[in-house]
Amino acid sequence: MADIFVEIERIDGSLRILESRLDEAEGLSRQLVRACGILITNIHRRQDGTKQELEAAKNVAGALMKMNEANENMKLHSLQEYAEAFIFYAAVSEDRIPDSAETGVGDRPYLLGMMDAIGELKREVFESLSKNEVEKARDYATAMQDMYDACAGIRYQEHVLPGFRRKQDVARVLVESCNAELLHFGRR
Repeated sequence: MADIFVEIERIDGSLRILESRLDEAEGLSRQLVRACGILITNIHRRQDGTKQELEAAKNVAGALMKMNEANENMKLHSLQEYAEAFIFYAAVSEDRIPDSAETGVGDRPYLLGMMDAIGELKREVFESLSKNEVEKARDYATAMQDMYDACAGIRYQEHVLPGFRRKQDVARVLVESCNAELLHFGRR
């Protein structure tokens, strides 16, 4: 009977290590989400240092991706936040939409992040219009439209791409409202 105590002690030790790794992954996930939120805000504000903030977020995303013990849903959520920030940064700072490989997060977080980046670009459209920078607003609206159109045919079940259909529906409304605002603005 003494062997069962040794076995349970071994299992308990193994679970303690797993718990510690999961706690570490959860901490990285929170850190990444927080960093991306700050990064997106700073991109909107045109703050200096956003390139460095993006690089720091990239390092956290890389560390999280290497953690096999991390919950897949936790990883997906955190990495889509990073993809959103990366795509938004490239659209605003470099006037381009990066591909999935460039973000380094994988296809599912990339697609989910792209749909969220459309919302951030909408803010840029309205900010540009408020400054009477119509061409810049049109460029952002075109990027939004391109991202939405490129993903319009993506249809998978919720367990394959969680939340994507809802994000697509929201993105469609955002694109349509921006196009309507640009049309209305052009008539002024």
